[in-house]
Amino acid sequence: MKALAMPVQILVVCGGLAGLGYLIGLGPAMVLAAICGMFAMMAAFGGSLSADLRMLAWFAPLFVFGAGVPRLLGEVSEPAAIALVTVIVFVGGLIPVLGQRYLMAGVGLTMAAVFGYGFRMTGSASWWQVLAAPALAIAVVTLIRLAAGIGDPDKPIRAAIADALLGDREAAGTAWRQWFTGRPVRWTAMALGQAMRYRAAEGVLDGRQAVLEDERLAAEVRSAEEEARELAELVRPKQPVEPGTEPRRVIPDDLPGRTGQWLGIMHESLDGIRAAALGRDRSRIELPRELRARVLGGELEGALSWQSVRMRHAVRCALGIALALVLAHFRPGDPLTIALLMTTVSIMQPEWRDSLTKVGQRVLGALIGAAVLALAVWLLPPALLLPLALLAALVGMSMMTTKPVVFNACIVLMSVTMNASRLRADPLAELLEYLILIALACAIGLAFGFLAVPGVRKPSPAERFAELCAAFEELFGTVAGVLRGAGVPRQEQAVRFRRAALAKANLLATEPSGGASARSGATELDEADEAASGLYVGALALALPGQRDEALAEALTPVRAALASGTDPDVEALREGARDLEEEHRLVFDALVSDLVRLRRGAPETVGGTH
Repeated sequence: MKALAMPVQILVVCGGLAGLGYLIGLGPAMVLAAICGMFAMMAAFGGSLSADLRMLAWFAPLFVFGAGVPRLLGEVSEPAAIALVTVIVFVGGLIPVLGQRYLMAGVGLTMAAVFGYGFRMTGSASWWQVLAAPALAIAVVTLIRLAAGIGDPDKPIRAAIADALLGDREAAGTAWRQWFTGRPVRWTAMALGQAMRYRAAEGVLDGRQAVLEDERLAAEVRSAEEEARELAELVRPKQPVEPGTEPRRVIPDDLPGRTGQWLGIMHESLDGIRAAALGRDRSRIELPRELRARVLGGELEGALSWQSVRMRHAVRCALGIALALVLAHFRPGDPLTIALLMTTVSIMQPEWRDSLTKVGQRVLGALIGAAVLALAVWLLPPALLLPLALLAALVGMSMMTTKPVVFNACIVLMSVTMNASRLRADPLAELLEYLILIALACAIGLAFGFLAVPGVRKPSPAERFAELCAAFEELFGTVAGVLRGAGVPRQEQAVRFRRAALAKANLLATEPSGGASARSGATELDEADEAASGLYVGALALALPGQRDEALAEALTPVRAALASGTDPDVEALREGARDLEEEHRLVFDALVSDLVRLRRGAPETVGGTH
């Protein structure tokens, strides 16, 4: 059934948009509206309803501009249109620096701009039809998102919190982003914070078990994991359900070191999740208005540097698509050049192995599709080729993400057959031209995908992690000065936040390479990246203007010590320092401690540190 969901959804969206476009008089631009609907869907889903609608609010004008204006400009000046598409692709490549949630928005904008410019319509369309097509697409997609989420707008947040509690590392970051960008309420804040605290304690105790081999400790951890699974099902539904019986807990007296304290933290965290899920305090948490703006602004400032891997990748993408656009310019009116443009865009990835994988999938799919089409031309009557193309489209869409080779093979069948039918041309001649364009696109994508920037050395994962810890140690030193009222200049604060944002952005990002992947130790680094996101937001929340708290500034001392020394935080010192803090500051501080533990768990092996 899931395999059928994708093609049905695409048929409904594209068919509905084509029909609406016909009714309102879009003429040949109704096809543009239908295809733009697919690209708009990329940005419409991924968070809570309020977060998605806010994203669509700023994405919509950018999307309409990108899909429509370059095409209109091309009727006046082709070089200017090529330059504009290049700029839009560059912007689309930078958008993901705001977070993984924005990744598909950047992809959707890039695809819409390239397709809107390169697609050859059957007939001419007026300027208002060209602009109305993407506007209609984004409007319909917004209504679809509203209808899909109006009954339970916060379902994605609850599901992500539950998955994070079960140990899904990707869900942990997703839950945090969805909560922060949505309409945060108190019970989900408590549940999420305690879930992160529980996972941090559980990770530390997992490491202790391997050393101590104490069956009592192992039994307590297993019992806590079972309770966490029950609590996840308590968090997930819209309304709370009747809880099971509370488990009996025991903390052995003679456990070495701080093991007993970590067991206590684990139990406290589970109690906090239970209380939050049953109480469901839906009062809003009023985050400072400037906090979101400063988080997003800090991420963007960190990326606007030649030291940013994402920045360099955006430059490579822009140069690659510029070359493809120039080549397409010398083939005016050829409908198959859209394959050159779209393939070039899809191949170039930040990681060299991803680019190579995309090329392999594209080439293999094209060869399989070509073989099937050649057999079809030989064995089938010409009247059956067009139905074959429609069937290939349905099959391919159902396997777009699961089996990309099959998807690419089906795209060959669909594109070549439909184009040959429309132009009344020889399908085999069209197929040969299509394969040449795909080969050219692969060459461009690989050339710019592998292009390393001179003078910029690619650091190892251990070096990137060490840079991250150093940047955050300096950042919390600055924050402590702000809390003490030391008169830290705003420019100095901005420099510290920018350096931390850049270090965080570069932690997972990679550069082209001909050897092994730069993302060695990627699983650990993923957790470190999510922890760094929490530390960054916590630092911003503490450094907001008007906050003065000597006790909180002093409590940050062991946090900075742990970042500087590369060891696990001193839990006893951290808990002692937070004893006299106000409730809101204690919540922030607890989150910082949890993120600090997770950061140490995400350290690459070569960095060392205890776990």
